[in-house]
Amino acid sequence: MTSSIHPTVRLNKHQQLKGIWNKRTYVIIRLIGEGARGSIYLALLGNRYVALKISQDSSVITAEVNVLKMLKKVQGQPLGPLLLDVDDAYVSQSSKLAFYVMEYIDGVPLGQWIEREGLSWMFPISFQLLSQLNQLHQLGYIYGDLKPDNILIDKRTKHARLIDVGGVTAFNRSIREYTTWYDRGYWKMGDRRAEPTYDLFAYAVCLLNMDPHVKIQKSSERDILKLLNQAKSLKPIHHVLNHAFHGKYQSALEMKKDLEHINAQQMKKPQSNYNTPSPKLNVWPETIGISSIIFIHVALFYYFIL
Repeated sequence: MTSSIHPTVRLNKHQQLKGIWNKRTYVIIRLIGEGARGSIYLALLGNRYVALKISQDSSVITAEVNVLKMLKKVQGQPLGPLLLDVDDAYVSQSSKLAFYVMEYIDGVPLGQWIEREGLSWMFPISFQLLSQLNQLHQLGYIYGDLKPDNILIDKRTKHARLIDVGGVTAFNRSIREYTTWYDRGYWKMGDRRAEPTYDLFAYAVCLLNMDPHVKIQKSSERDILKLLNQAKSLKPIHHVLNHAFHGKYQSALEMKKDLEHINAQQMKKPQSNYNTPSPKLNVWPETIGISSIIFIHVALFYYFIL
């Protein structure tokens, strides 16, 4: 359901927000995200950077805080940003708004990371994300608004993190928030009911969009399978993406298992088309030896999996 209140909140650089209840003061640095459900700002609490989400619709804040509290209880790797504070503040003399504060993840969006570091990172990142999605699905929820901009690669740990919980939806409910290009309803490949296959479809589109031969946002093509055939750099995983597009994976772990099998096969091959550098992505310099390529794959695989 879309709120009748427009949730965007304009804050100024260096503006101070003082929590009414917890008395913490946040200094606004800059806007780092904005969507249909609120605005996210980089802010300072003392000398610590944090991410502060604020909305004119208090129900948005309440719903997302409840999701973050639920995710916090999960053991192991965090499924979302850590919740640090929840409060209200006066943004003007007459306007009191709710906000919450999360850890600030200094990272690079998935698309930029792959473009900079190369398609070889697709496998370890996918293993991490599919494990996280599986944990979320085990709780009876889907992520919903899965897209490259909501997947950050932490610069320090090199781990993939999901950063926006605005689209998290309980199973069998209507999707709360989605982005057109990653929505199976847009492609006429299914409905907008919350189930694991919805997330896996969206992640398959994320991977498809990593191929330099395919730019979904610039294409007028409305047949996702035709775009898949254009994804020459992703040929080794075509059948995985095809399965995800058709909703054939019953769980994120099934999709992860197939990608692990393909990755193992790729590492065994002395040379393959997949290892050929893309002119646009410049995955590896032309002078790099095949032995070095194999070493990179092995190192990434063992670093993230073992």
